Parts: sequence; C-alpha cells; structure tokens
Amino acid sequence: MPIQPRVRIVIAVTFFAYVLLIRTYDLANSFLMLGEQTRDWAVALGSWTDLPLTGAPSTAGGRGFGPAYYWILWTGRVLVGPFTDNLPHAGGLWVAFLQSAADTCLLVVLARRVNVFLAVAACLLIASAPFDVSISGVIWNPPVAAALVKMATAMALGLGNAPSPLLIAATAAVAWLGVQAHLSAIFMAAPLMAALAATPLLQRQWRRGLIAAGAIAGTILVLQVPYLVARIQDPMAAAGPSTALSSMARADTIAPLASYRVVTGMAGGMLMAGQDLPYALAALMASLVVIVRWRSDLPLLAVTVGPLLGATVLFSTWTRTYDSYWFLTATTSMTLTFFMAVAAIPRAALAPWAGAALLAAVLAWQPARVAAASGVFGYPQYRAMRIGSRELARQVEMLRDIRVTFEVHPTMDKYIIFETLGGRMDPAAAHTGFIEADGSVRIQ
Repeated sequence: MPIQPRVRIVIAVTFFAYVLLIRTYDLANSFLMLGEQTRDWAVALGSWTDLPLTGAPSTAGGRGFGPAYYWILWTGRVLVGPFTDNLPHAGGLWVAFLQSAADTCLLVVLARRVNVFLAVAACLLIASAPFDVSISGVIWNPPVAAALVKMATAMALGLGNAPSPLLIAATAAVAWLGVQAHLSAIFMAAPLMAALAATPLLQRQWRRGLIAAGAIAGTILVLQVPYLVARIQDPMAAAGPSTALSSMARADTIAPLASYRVVTGMAGGMLMAGQDLPYALAALMASLVVIVRWRSDLPLLAVTVGPLLGATVLFSTWTRTYDSYWFLTATTSMTLTFFMAVAAIPRAALAPWAGAALLAAVLAWQPARVAAASGVFGYPQYRAMRIGSRELARQVEMLRDIRVTFEVHPTMDKYIIFETLGGRMDPAAAHTGFIEADGSVRIQ
C-alpha cells in the first residue's frame, strides 16, 4: 500500500529531528576544542572579506582546493552563532545540522527509488554510524565534505532521465564543493561527474553530452576562481595534496586487491561500529548485483559502486598509513550499494518485507550505536572552559593570562572563549585568571 505524502513528511521530519538530536546532545559540554577547531573558528569569527581563498591545511600536504569549508563555516557562525554568543560549539551545531539535513535529503530522494522502509533503514544506518555521529559535532572539514557528498548523492539519484544542464551543473557544483572541503570527496565526485557526462553519450545524444560536459567543466572552473586567485597572489605556497601525490608517485608496486580490502574494511568498520565482518566479499557481491540490475543508470552506479572503485584505484599505490576519516565519504556509497542490492530482489512483493526487517534491526541497534558514539570525539574539558571563561569575562575586562588547574590538550586555545565574550588579553594587565575543573574561577 503506497504511503501518503503527509506520512512521508512526518517520517522525514522525525528522522531529521532524531539524527540531529543524537549528533548535538550535550554538545555544549563536550565540544572538541583542540587547535584545529579553534584555528578554524577564529577564521569564522572574522569578516567575510577576510575569509581564505583556499581550504584548510591538509595532512596530505598543502591546503584544500578551494574555500568551501571556511565559507560554509562562516555562514554557520552568522546563522547559529548569535544563539550561542558565538562560542565555538556553534560551529559543531552547524556541522551537525548540515549532516542531518543531508541525510534527510537523501532519505526523501531514496524513498522515491525504493520502498520507504528500506530507505529509512539505509539512511538511519548511515546517520547513526558511531564515527559519523561523533565527528558530526566537530568543527572539521571531513564531516562538511561528507554532508556535501550526501547532498550530491541525493541530487544525482533525483535527476531523472533527461536532466537539464542547470540541474547537472548544480549537482556537479555540490560534489565539487565537497572536494574543496576535503579531498576524500573525490571518491564520489569523479565517478559522478563522469557519469553525468557519459549518460547522454551512451544514448547517442551527442549534443546533450557535450552540453553536460561543458556545464560540468564550466562549473568547476567557476568554483576554482578563488583558489586560482590565491595561487596568483602566492605562487610559492604549498598547494594541493602534495604529500599524497608524492607518496603515490614513489610507489614501487600497484596493489588493487589490498587497496580494496582497506577501503571496504575502513568504510565498513565505521559504518558497522567496528564489527569484524567480511566487508570485501560482501561489498563485491552487492556491487555485482547493483551493476547488473542498474547497468543503464550511470548516476546511480556512480554514487554506489563508483566511490568504492574510485577509492580502490586511488589507494592502489599508497605506501603510507591510513586515517579512518578519509573514508567517511565512502560510507554512504557502501551502504547504498548493500541496500540497492536488497532492492534488486526479483519478487517485488518481498522487497517491503525485507526493508521492514532491516529497519527493525537498525532501530533495535540504535541504543548501542548511540552509546558507542559517546566520547569518540568528546572533550569534557570544554564545559569547564565555557563556564569559567564566561565568569572571568563577567568579572574582569582584561587579564594578563588564563591558567587552568586541570589537564587540557596542549593545542587548546585557552583564550578564545574569554575573548569571544568580550574579554581582552594584555601582558600588562594586573590580574591572572584561574579556571578549575568544575568551571569555578579565581582571580589573582
């Protein structure tokens, strides 16, 4: 029996509220405030005219390929900051909102392609992955990239048979903004844009194919203008993933099978809360089913099987260690691959029952998944810093120094909250503020 539109709206709103809640619960007391977070929030606190034209510094060398991350973070400071006195956890709330909105968009679109039970189960599995839940409340570019990847995935799945050049350009834009936010989004962006350009060509619609390719290329070129300006202004600055490219170039061997095991293992481990399962074999079988069933739907293949294949190719010459957050953008494609394989069940009457069973299992797993997310990226010292800094700012206008009597991360900025609340640091000031572990303060 088809589900009424009003019921679908209720499901979407409930889903959004739930995934936003599990990502932001107690965030004002546990926000991760380390060096990278305070560095980026300090940028967001500035004027839009001072925003960088490149991305955040990258562990792969250089900086991101564009300013999307900082511009999105600044937008969050403008929209959410006033409700939190512009304190750093506003950035975490904004990133969590973006992730939750992206998951909900994916749910709405996916529910048009498969039965609603299967769609909710898939999106809830993605959104409740413990790593995803915890990192979504952090000021960091990987979860922003993950949100943009989900948005682009939803747009790709909703394009239809003959999308306009404008829709193609918009989909490519969101995907490329994900790449600007974090390079791991290229796993999805590259196969998606290739599929958007190739689809009309396979239908022998040469003119539409050229227009689609031109729309994609033009979109990327426009989005790269700020980065190109930055390169002109400072041509000697490190750019792009220099460390990663150097490592790949020096590789002596190509190991696609080992790379595939790492990619599926990393993505599956984050998705399934570290469960030791045969991800490589399961992903291969599901991929084959999806390829056979939807072989003529290139955009769907590009956002399911495509990122797994793309990541495998990119890391086939990798010789360095892996960071798990690189594969955050691949968890969506891996989940969709499995669930689209279920949707390919030959007997249509069985698909809703399979979806209902999977949804029941994912719902029953929720308490354990939410509990597993607790504290992964938590920083309980933030509560004391927030309360103590506010009290210091209430009592004095200027301090010589702020000292904490409990252990904090060495990269944490002790002054950003006090200064954001209007306080000033001055080496010539008469007093030093002390913050205790419970948030109480004393001034000497």
